[in-house]
Amino acid sequence: MNNLAVFAEAHRVRKNFFIARQPIFDAELNVQAYELLFRDEDVSLANISDGNIASSQVMINAFLEIGIDAISDNRISFINLTRDFIVGQLPLPVAPNAVVIEILEDIVVDDELLTALRSFSSKGFRLALDDYTFTDDKKPLFDIVDIVKIDIMDCDRDTLVSDVRALQKCNVKLLAEKVETREDFELCKSLDFDFFQGYFISRPEVIKGQALRPSRISLLEILTMLEDPNCDVDSLENLISQDVTISYKILRIINSSFFGFRRKIDSVKQAVVSLGMKAIRDWFVILALTSIDDKPRELIMLTLVRARMMKILAQKKNLNPDSCFTTGLFSSIDAIMDQPMNEVLKELPLSSDIANALIKREGEVGKLLSLVLNYERGNWSEVTGCGISADDLSNAYFESMAWATELM
Repeated sequence: MNNLAVFAEAHRVRKNFFIARQPIFDAELNVQAYELLFRDEDVSLANISDGNIASSQVMINAFLEIGIDAISDNRISFINLTRDFIVGQLPLPVAPNAVVIEILEDIVVDDELLTALRSFSSKGFRLALDDYTFTDDKKPLFDIVDIVKIDIMDCDRDTLVSDVRALQKCNVKLLAEKVETREDFELCKSLDFDFFQGYFISRPEVIKGQALRPSRISLLEILTMLEDPNCDVDSLENLISQDVTISYKILRIINSSFFGFRRKIDSVKQAVVSLGMKAIRDWFVILALTSIDDKPRELIMLTLVRARMMKILAQKKNLNPDSCFTTGLFSSIDAIMDQPMNEVLKELPLSSDIANALIKREGEVGKLLSLVLNYERGNWSEVTGCGISADDLSNAYFESMAWATELM
């Protein structure tokens, strides 16, 4: 059982709280770290001070029960700590090289705080200043912090360039956050930011007049055939057999302990007959997506987590789990194809319920997709009161992460 599977199992025995993670990339779009987001379901979101204190406590409880390596998939974790936590110098139950402590932008900078931060730094913890805006009281922090996070949505281009040039004279790494588009990413990359955080990987890179790449056309043809209800066993067998790698993976999966067949399945046709058209179709789409090598791995990972979480939560809402899984699976198809969603869906024979959920977030499936998107982004105010408990949401999230990680 991998780390995330252990996490998913351990997660079932704790009190109700939300945990999500957001990737932090390098310039080559490799995931270098995750920012971890926490919220205790029992804390009023209207009281942000108490909420932050509770989030710190929830975070510690999660680390003690489950382990930070499982939460962050053995990558570095960025965590927000409140002033009370920092100045109290409460011990973190993690190795210093495993985390970056984020200092919130509204924190009061005084001798007590600076002393506490120096203590954390001397122990080997790295420090990041969140949502950078320069004010005189923040100046002493630049002798201590290792990373400065700049909210690029909060300043115009001239201010951004000016701030970056000034900060590059300091001995700090720069992280651009709220990078929402490919243009944002390219701008920040040109300014020599070290790290990037935002939703730009899950949005299409649309260039007017650009045709789909051959690999994208092939994938779209496969997806179209698989979504066609008239696709028969022979057609599907022929389609799968054309790709030796995917054929091998299909047979490897079906012969694994996951399915537990007593006899060995040694042909694609046997696999189709044994699993059924729907299951084979889903696995083929998954394997087709995971074989894409010119998109960030995290985009495919995110898509798989979303699809699985949609399927798990469908049972809580009395929805068709297959439709919800398909909706999650196609929720990033615009970014994968680098085409607007409505254009891609014209080529796919999806039901109107799924299409409306993807484009307009309409219907019960659309509402569930919005819920899953809000959860993965840590929009807790949009998650509470949805009719699904924090326990069920968090279990679904981490069970989905375990499943997707094993696939990838």
